[in-house]
Amino acid sequence: MLIAATALALIAGGCASKPDGGGEWKTFEQDEQASLKVMYWDEQSFHEDYGNLFKSYYPNVEFEVIGLPVGSDPSLTVTELYNRHIEENRPDILFVDKHRWLAEEGKLLELDPIIKRQEYDLSGYMPAVLAKLREEGDGKLYGLSPNFRSFGLYYNAALFEKYGIERPRDSMTWEEVFELAKRFPADGEGNDRVYGFALDGFSSPLTDIVYSLMAQNRKILNADGTAVGLEGDSWRGIFESIVSVVRSGSFYLPTPEETAKRTRFMEDDRFLMGRSAMTYRDHLYLRQLGNASVDWAVVSAPVEALNRTQSSAYDPGPAFVISRQSANPRAAWEFVKYANSGEFAQIKSKSSSDFLFSRTEYIRPPSERDVTGLYTLDPVANASDEFVALEPRLKVDLVQLIASELTAAAEGIKTLDAAIEAMREDGNVLLAQMKAARP
Repeated sequence: MLIAATALALIAGGCASKPDGGGEWKTFEQDEQASLKVMYWDEQSFHEDYGNLFKSYYPNVEFEVIGLPVGSDPSLTVTELYNRHIEENRPDILFVDKHRWLAEEGKLLELDPIIKRQEYDLSGYMPAVLAKLREEGDGKLYGLSPNFRSFGLYYNAALFEKYGIERPRDSMTWEEVFELAKRFPADGEGNDRVYGFALDGFSSPLTDIVYSLMAQNRKILNADGTAVGLEGDSWRGIFESIVSVVRSGSFYLPTPEETAKRTRFMEDDRFLMGRSAMTYRDHLYLRQLGNASVDWAVVSAPVEALNRTQSSAYDPGPAFVISRQSANPRAAWEFVKYANSGEFAQIKSKSSSDFLFSRTEYIRPPSERDVTGLYTLDPVANASDEFVALEPRLKVDLVQLIASELTAAAEGIKTLDAAIEAMREDGNVLLAQMKAARP
């Protein structure tokens, strides 16, 4: 009840839109009635995340929650599955991770004219999130994301001080991170063993690093897009750097048995246990750090050497978009507007576990430490269009292939030249299989 009352007071004080003189987009009044169909994860989550707070101000708006599409029809692509689900259920509002294809097919309501007409204030909204959302709409705004996702380079400040090594900084490249890691001792046994870099998880740390590299606008395919290229000094140089840091012993490369473990505890994470100087994680890692005794800090994720002011390591979270076929577009916009308001972020910042709000004023990390490194850089413009266009399955397979070949080169099983050639040859097989599977 207290949260609901707070929500009512905050919204009444500043969230109601300014009347625009009538017409289709006149102000949606507090006592108006409307029914909205919303495509969201599930009904309970929707009401807990958004619906209950919204209804504390608009009690006469009813929601029907439609789950996300599920199915295993191999003849349908993900896009086709969603299109069928949307056509069958006709939601007013959709909560989607990517919406470029919906905008291209003319299925979404453009928000820019409404925002301008109602003078909806986006001045406190993270510019990088708006820029990425406009990329989805080819320059136009079709959706708003209450939250965003980000990766960062976390480091153990005490270990850097102990060994007299300068701390990491924003806008470092992966090559520079690896050189920093190599300055830590590569000796010691058991719990006394310290690594310059470790990323403990359910897969090889090289998969996360390769994925990061592929998103930095490095060319993966050849000039005409018909074959895997991985050409140029940018790829060769980083591959050499990875092989070098692994061979130095300062980079922890887990065994296949370790990555195959299905259950993990804090003791399995070297960074949390104070045995790794650096790690690369997303913002949700802060929850685990809250239970650890590590003296940590975070800077921006590694960047590309020729573009140090921009990062490819963060994206908008799922966005709320409005169907052009909505029977209640004014009510739908009022909901989207509220879910992305400063008032909503202020309330949720006191209880939400997903704290990277697009309204950055209300970011309240669990640790109360400085986490601006997670969102200090601009987004990479049109981040790796080639990479974005790759089929999701092909993307995963290519990442795993490259990581596997790098491991073989680092362990001396094959030369780096042979590993790169295998990446190209086996990558072309994957590319051909993807093309053959298309209808």
